[in-house]
Amino acid sequence: MIRRTLPLVLLALMGVAGCDRTTSLSITPELDAQTSFESGLDGWVVDRSAGATSAAAVTAGEASEGSNYLRVDLTGGDDVIWVERVFTLQPSSSYSVTISADLRAFSGSADVRVFAGAVDPDGTGFASEGPAPGSWTRTLAPRPFTTDAQGRVWVAIGFAGTGQPGAFGIDDLGAAFLRTGS
Repeated sequence: MIRRTLPLVLLALMGVAGCDRTTSLSITPELDAQTSFESGLDGWVVDRSAGATSAAAVTAGEASEGSNYLRVDLTGGDDVIWVERVFTLQPSSSYSVTISADLRAFSGSADVRVFAGAVDPDGTGFASEGPAPGSWTRTLAPRPFTTDAQGRVWVAIGFAGTGQPGAFGIDDLGAAFLRTGS
């Protein structure tokens, strides 16, 4: 009799003690780097594919929030231009990074490109996220990767030309890292 009623008594006591049956799970990134370009590139660096003539610069004006954004001017052809940053995490470890940014096409068309990996991107190895949106749109791009022996990872987001000139924007850029294994 005691064995059958003990679990019921414990459940009743949990209810009386204010123990609820719902559990919320909160996952905190190991590193969460955000920039809105209000103070310049803030650790991010502009890079482009070999031979590209396109340019990017922090510009005041039609930002998604605040007053500054990164303006990318594609001159045409198949140029790839991006903003990248090197982060240092645990060496030789598996992670997932969520690259987030507000993106916009002011004119022309281009494909959004993202990258996360243990090598410096050179214009190849980027994943396509589809066409650049016509108005400021929040884009979230999760990417798995493994850091190099020094714990480095390169994260990049940018645009690839589709044969015509155009102007594009990146604002409120972020990279949130979660460790997924060793």
